[in-house]
Amino acid sequence: MKLPLLTYIRQRCRNLGMSISKLCENAGISRQTLYALEQNPDKQPEMHTLLALAQSLQVHPTQLLQLVCHALPMTLQHQQQSQRLDGSAFIRDVSYPDGSQVATGQTFTKTWELQNVGKTVWENRYLQCEDEQSGQYHYRGQPLCIAEGLTPLRRHIAIPRTLPGELVQLSVDFIAPATAATVVSYWKAYHADGRQCFPEHTGLWIKVQVISPFTAAYST
Repeated sequence: MKLPLLTYIRQRCRNLGMSISKLCENAGISRQTLYALEQNPDKQPEMHTLLALAQSLQVHPTQLLQLVCHALPMTLQHQQQSQRLDGSAFIRDVSYPDGSQVATGQTFTKTWELQNVGKTVWENRYLQCEDEQSGQYHYRGQPLCIAEGLTPLRRHIAIPRTLPGELVQLSVDFIAPATAATVVSYWKAYHADGRQCFPEHTGLWIKVQVISPFTAAYST
């Protein structure tokens, strides 16, 4: 069984233009240590190995930990269930990680990277915004804007066809609100018929700090 961790490591190395040998050299580990994980999938990597790999791959260690946890040994019943069900793993924020700063009124593109860790091909699916549209409430019949949030240029985007084990990047264009604030936008995946793909998951989100041009200039 090939671990999702190793699939991701190879994909990330290709993206960085780095060989497995160079990765091991940078991380200070032997190639045998890395390949032992593939030959013995029940053996979990040491924490110091994960930290070294994460630094060499230029990703946060929790991204590798998530893949390791996904591959923990399961009972036969759970293994049979996982073969029938979808599986999705968040890999990284390609752009605008939590806490990033954007200017008021700025248009920017948020990109997430996911991996299909199930047995099912992702087809005819889309990512949909779960925010209350325009953040408007009504008081005595009149619209009242309580909190202005991020405005997506599209409230749903198509998810490309993704094979099991493959990585996929999903991008959404946003317009920041006109006032400074910390804002969050939540997104979830759906089938073409409107069924939620992973109802047990919290979904994806973006959290940015919106600052005024004056604040940005002062910080600079």
